[in-house]
Amino acid sequence: MGSGAQSSASNPHPPSSGHPDDTLLVVGGYTDIDLLAHTPCVKSHNFVCVERSGGGKDGEIENDENLNALNAAFMTGGASSLKNKLKTGVHVLKMCGLTGALVHLSTNAIGPNVAFICASPVHKSLLYASTERIDDEGEIITMRLTPNFTLDVVHRTKAGGRSTCYLNFNKTNTHMMASHYWDAKISCFRVDAGTGRVGDAPRSVLSQPAAEAYLEHSKPTREEHWQYRQKWPHSHCVVTEPYHGFVHFVVDLGLDCVFAYRVDSKNGVLVKKGQVKLPKGKGPRHLVFHPTRRAAYLVNELDSTVSCFKVNIPEGWVRSLDVGGEEHLECHCETPGSILELSANLSSLPISEQGKTTISPEGVWKAKSHSSEIRVHPSGQFLVVGNRGDDSIAAFRVTDFAGHNGSGVNNSSEQAGETSLLASGNNSGGIQLVNITKSGGECPRNFNWAGGGRYLVVGNQNSSTVCVFGFDAQTGLVTTEPLFKSNVASPNYVFAQPFRDAVTCHGESGITVESSAMAVEHAVETPPRDVETAVAVIPA
Repeated sequence: MGSGAQSSASNPHPPSSGHPDDTLLVVGGYTDIDLLAHTPCVKSHNFVCVERSGGGKDGEIENDENLNALNAAFMTGGASSLKNKLKTGVHVLKMCGLTGALVHLSTNAIGPNVAFICASPVHKSLLYASTERIDDEGEIITMRLTPNFTLDVVHRTKAGGRSTCYLNFNKTNTHMMASHYWDAKISCFRVDAGTGRVGDAPRSVLSQPAAEAYLEHSKPTREEHWQYRQKWPHSHCVVTEPYHGFVHFVVDLGLDCVFAYRVDSKNGVLVKKGQVKLPKGKGPRHLVFHPTRRAAYLVNELDSTVSCFKVNIPEGWVRSLDVGGEEHLECHCETPGSILELSANLSSLPISEQGKTTISPEGVWKAKSHSSEIRVHPSGQFLVVGNRGDDSIAAFRVTDFAGHNGSGVNNSSEQAGETSLLASGNNSGGIQLVNITKSGGECPRNFNWAGGGRYLVVGNQNSSTVCVFGFDAQTGLVTTEPLFKSNVASPNYVFAQPFRDAVTCHGESGITVESSAMAVEHAVETPPRDVETAVAVIPA
């Protein structure tokens, strides 16, 4: 059986149908890598890597028949027999809250390259997704979950920029902001309060002048982008502080900078308030805020570090609903009182891997590993970071700021063993490394919490595997091996929602809690698609 909807009857460990921690997973997948700014190594290999997960015979994955079938196909027929074994698109899965086992419910021909997924804040039955491509504008796709756990496309609209990688909403949920990596734009769309429909065109598009000028005159190729990641601006995310819900932070990887904006809902425009400069060469990727403490954490892609900040939002920015005029408060993160005041900077890599470089097949010199996603645990006590290259997940404990070393920056990250706790004295002043665990595959691009934080679901892009790890909310330890592993074509984003909430939210489509177990039990494979399968992952 391929990687589409998978019948629980054929799964050796079918998930239970009523555990309170059951989770619905919607996983984005790359479908056409020729359109991407980066290069997943899925076309450059000619066979599938299938790893033993423990307890099975050689060449078998004891807890996933889907992987066993793929392995058998390779053993008997070689690479050619694997064509169309994995179907690409957007994948819907159910995770069992009791065991962490996965069931594939459907794979849906939606794309190209769905790379970010979120729930609608105004219409609970809808999901929004963005698509990544550099040859044209991306799209914002509105989807609805059906009673048989497939996804219907409700609406599509041009996103206003290229390589659309992040979606977010203003405080009143009247506007959606979309971040575009390739051309460093932020577009702003009206969202209909009754239907959740996204406008057919952005009300405004904010551009970084340096990106606009360079793209227009130099017309860079993605090969140039691979070699010079910071030659022009790259807006990687737009994130809202949780304390007031007014200020939106745009992280720019190319400029080593974080910009602060408010949304003028009347005119649908972003109004700049300030910016924070970071040390050169960090390549910031994603910013997350602590839900209760005035703290923020930034994963830096190019040097594989996590920066920890005190958050000092000027009172005038959040005093009222009135957005006010544009401001140009500029500060450096190492300056006391900065909007984002640097408290610590730690590597997310084992000490043995820090500072290593490599030369790609295209002859590009670069770091051997690059950080990917960062997620704060639902408890607020821990956060995790992905490392692409080292293929690992680093877990950190959130600590008080009082413990830093006085210089404001701590670049050390000793690890006493691959999965052991560190010495208690290694307090970073904001975060403290707990352990680093191999991700169960290649290139852990994205992951999310599931089961109320008891599990971490990791999408390994280049090995086309989704792995479920256990997480100890008392110690912050991630299990050393996946509890469950399943093949999913080129996973790049993991959206998670409590299963009971999901079927309740989508009740308008005919889904009910009572019928969901039956739907899972009788899930059937979706029709194959005429797109090239993204399977690959170890060099020939």
